[in-house]
Amino acid sequence: MKRIRVLLIFVSGCIVVLAGCVSQGNYDAVVKDRDELAKQNRALQANMKLTRNEKEAVKKELEVTNTALAITTEELADTKVEVVTSAALYDKLTNQLASELQSKQITIEQMQSGVNLNLPEGILFDSGSAEVKKSGEIVLHKMAKELWDVPYQTIVVGFTDNVPVSKRLAEKFPSNWDLAAARATNVVRMLEDSGVLKERLVVVSAGENQPVASNDTVEGRAQNRRIEIRLRPVIVE
Repeated sequence: MKRIRVLLIFVSGCIVVLAGCVSQGNYDAVVKDRDELAKQNRALQANMKLTRNEKEAVKKELEVTNTALAITTEELADTKVEVVTSAALYDKLTNQLASELQSKQITIEQMQSGVNLNLPEGILFDSGSAEVKKSGEIVLHKMAKELWDVPYQTIVVGFTDNVPVSKRLAEKFPSNWDLAAARATNVVRMLEDSGVLKERLVVVSAGENQPVASNDTVEGRAQNRRIEIRLRPVIVE
C-alpha cells in the first residue's frame, strides 16, 4: 500500500511537472506572438506617421505650386494686356499722326516691347539749334494727347551726325553730346507741357553714336540727326 502511495505521488509529480512544462511553452509562444505583434504595430504606426508627413509635404508643395501658378497666370494676363495696349497705342498714334506719316516727316514702328517713333531733325529743329520749332510743337502735342492716360514710359533719345560742333555753337554746345542732350531735353519739356506726366519721361543723349546711315553723305548725316521716342509699357508709380 505504501508503495502504491509513493507511486501515485511520483506520477502526480510528473503530471505537475509535465503540466508546468506545457504551460511554460505556451506562455513563451504567446509572449513571442505578443512581441511580434507589438513590433508589427510599432512598424505600422511609424508607417502611418510617415504617410501623414508625406501627405503634409505633398500638401505644402501643392500650395506652393498653386501659388506659383496663380502668379504666372496673373503675369501672363498682364503681358497680354501690355501687348494689346502696345498695338492699340500704335494704332492711335498712326491715326493721330496720319498726315506726318503720309508726308514721311516721321516714322512709327511697333516693337515687341512697345512703340518707336523717329523724328528727323528737320521737323523739330533748325540746323544748329536745340529749340523746338512750330512744326515740332504740333507733332509733339498730337503725340502727347495719346500718352496722357497710357501707363507707358517715354524715353526721348537725342542723336547727331559725326560732324563736330562749329566754333559758333561751341560755347552753347561744347560737343555733340551736349547738342543731342539739349534737343532731347527740350522735347521732353514740350511733352510735359502738353500733359505727359514727368514721372514717365526719360532723357537720353546718344550724341553721334548709333547712326542709322553713313555719315559720308549729306543724306546719311541728315538721317542720323534725329530724335527717337521710345514708348515702353512700364508702369511708373
